[in-house]
Amino acid sequence: MAYGTDTLVSVEVGLESYRTEVYNMKVNSFRLRANMDLLEEEREDAHQRNVKYLLQASQYYYSGIKKRSFGVGGLVLRELAAFMLARQGKLQLNWEGPYKVTQIVYLGTYWLETLGGEAIKNTWHASRLRKFYQ
Repeated sequence: MAYGTDTLVSVEVGLESYRTEVYNMKVNSFRLRANMDLLEEEREDAHQRNVKYLLQASQYYYSGIKKRSFGVGGLVLRELAAFMLARQGKLQLNWEGPYKVTQIVYLGTYWLETLGGEAIKNTWHASRLRKFYQ
């Protein structure tokens, strides 16, 4: 079967076989039209399966992510590797701080300041921050 039609090998054209005996042009064209009518439904089913697969894949991906959120006034540590061009060595500190959260820009993004009140230049994402415990 190729695209809903019966195919014949060139050897079968000259010889009598079951397939050449049973072939009926009207039945074949009717089945082709029926397949064309169902084509849109097949496409819709394939699209639904694809959407379901993408949803399952995204749920699996996001299942391992830990959500972090900080309140205004909370103390956090800032990741050093996020803004340094090259690490100086493997014994260097990974986190610095503490810093105070001054404003929540939008979910997961924060403005920070030092404990002395000096504002930090850029916003920081929660993935680059860690809660500071005293």
